Amino acid sequence: MATMGGDRRQMMEDAAEDKFPEGLRILVVDDDRVCLKVLEALLRRCNYQPTPVRDAKTALRMLMAGKQQFDLVITDVRMPDMDGFKLLELIRLEMDLPVISTLTSLKPQSKVQFLCFASMSTDNCF
Repeated sequence: MATMGGDRRQMMEDAAEDKFPEGLRILVVDDDRVCLKVLEALLRRCNYQPTPVRDAKTALRMLMAGKQQFDLVITDVRMPDMDGFKLLELIRLEMDLPVISTLTSLKPQSKVQFLCFASMSTDNCF
């Protein structure tokens, strides 16, 4: 069985670096403190710059104020003040910013499910 050649390995590593640039500024929105802390820690380990926020209205105000620039928003779907789908809709109307919406379930057997990755088109949603 042949091993992966050095050139091919380097090409794959270069491709991975192109797809996941370090230093992305990510606005992370979740009303659950534990989920927010876990996601923030994971993003920092990936060399991203997460800004955690506990509610959608605050996140929207931050985005609209424009004082901080973000490359991506990761938001929970179920939140008490405004759900993640409404936040996604408002972001799409006002700015060119990709959004990842997540849904966490309280059931122990459930995992975090990625519902949607949308740049500016609902065609990417399922």
